[in-house]
Amino acid sequence: MGWYDIGIHSPDAVAWTHNLTGLANDGIELTNHYTHWHCSPTRRSFLSGRLPLHHGEQLSGIATDDIDLRMTLIPEKLKSAGYATAWYGKGHTGYKSTQHLPVNKGFDHYFGYLPGSQSYTDNGRWQAEHPVHNDDQFENKPSGVHATEYSSNLYGELAVRYVENHNVSTPMFLYLAFQAVHTPYDPVPGNPCNNTYAGMLWDADVYVGQIVSALKEKEMWDNTVIVYTSDNGGVDLGNNYPLRGEKHSNWEGGMRTTTFVSGGLVPENLRGTKNDVNFHIVDWYATFCVLAGVSPADDPPVAPLPTDPTQPFKNIYGNDSYPAVDGVDVWDILMNRASYNISSAHPMLVLSKEVLIAGEYKLLVAQPYFSTQNNGWKQPNGTWTPSDDSEWPCNAQDLPPNQGFFPGSGKPPCLFNLRDDMGEHNNIAPQNPSIVNDLWAFLNSSVLTVRDCSGWTGPIPGPDNQCSPPSMIGPCNDACATKYYNTKYPGGGNGNPGPECSVPTCN
Repeated sequence: MGWYDIGIHSPDAVAWTHNLTGLANDGIELTNHYTHWHCSPTRRSFLSGRLPLHHGEQLSGIATDDIDLRMTLIPEKLKSAGYATAWYGKGHTGYKSTQHLPVNKGFDHYFGYLPGSQSYTDNGRWQAEHPVHNDDQFENKPSGVHATEYSSNLYGELAVRYVENHNVSTPMFLYLAFQAVHTPYDPVPGNPCNNTYAGMLWDADVYVGQIVSALKEKEMWDNTVIVYTSDNGGVDLGNNYPLRGEKHSNWEGGMRTTTFVSGGLVPENLRGTKNDVNFHIVDWYATFCVLAGVSPADDPPVAPLPTDPTQPFKNIYGNDSYPAVDGVDVWDILMNRASYNISSAHPMLVLSKEVLIAGEYKLLVAQPYFSTQNNGWKQPNGTWTPSDDSEWPCNAQDLPPNQGFFPGSGKPPCLFNLRDDMGEHNNIAPQNPSIVNDLWAFLNSSVLTVRDCSGWTGPIPGPDNQCSPPSMIGPCNDACATKYYNTKYPGGGNGNPGPECSVPTCN
């Protein structure tokens, strides 16, 4: 979803984001809230409380081991406080083992899809521990809901029913990850808008309104906190005006996302306000824990070894350690903004291997070594104002991992003052060499703590060169898993639709 795709930033968008715009206007808009430049690392960060640097910046596959099973995820923390938990919608966090599935990592209910993208009426959906290709495989199917209906309608309706059927004596954590507005841009049933993209936003917005109504009808609203955000900036038909760039880039348009906090728990004097502290999606882990009355700590049993810049590939985690939580509790910063400064949550915030936020400054060393980026500025009418590579050294991509460990393209980095220049029009690096050097040194030292569980940047620092211990992953047999799922749940094709390890009958 783009910065300019919602009514709080675009007057035209109020028509198809009426409920979201209303919630934002009745809550606190977070004007400097960051995620990763593409979706999968953001989702893993939200669940684990770790920055992308500490689980990997690459996309998860269906059967990949990208979140260390030793980490306690946010639903597990909340369940320890007595919460009922549910997740509906997009997965895309890696499910090498059945132990990675949401229902085995703290969620009571899961219905959605495991890969990064699919048709909005695809028959490759997933419930609990099994695929769902048709209504017959949909366990406890609510009336009027169908397994392959348009995904926003399906996941939205399941979320509404979950709230309606919830026992109010138990606290609730609901994670609703709409597929919209990710590609493909499939036509929306009953779309009243003049284009499909707006219709996709409208469809999801309808269910946001229904969820709010259900919470109020259940008399849960006064004790509810709603956090709304996107997993990255807009791309394709999305618009991030006035921010620069889009998804897949290290520009603000790829990483600064529309975010607000709303709900009855927000005090009246803060409704309709903005908070400009530098936040990250990892912060909701610690914040939700503290609100629920549980400790946000999730430290490894053994501390990592010290880093050594002369040995960048040094395995500091070994068999027994892993990164601790990076997020911080930001609730008091939200409630008492005047008592804090813009760096109070994160004096130094590493967004990616190439980007560091420090107060008003942003150091941008290079673009990600990934696909291609649009480095210009998209205007409200959808046209692009390009940027000249000869004038912008930070348009260049980072070197591939096999050509260098530390970030850099061989060209000078850029420096921006985001408080004066949120659109990143003015590179002030030449005038501030000492600031650039200090921030670049900090970024390089942070990169030494990387734990890329995909193995893309080199050997995985972990047990047997894996992210999770083999004993927790269990026996792996992709051919057996494929046969098991496709025999017991036919109708989805020939490939493996789910995990390949710890699958029933494949031990």
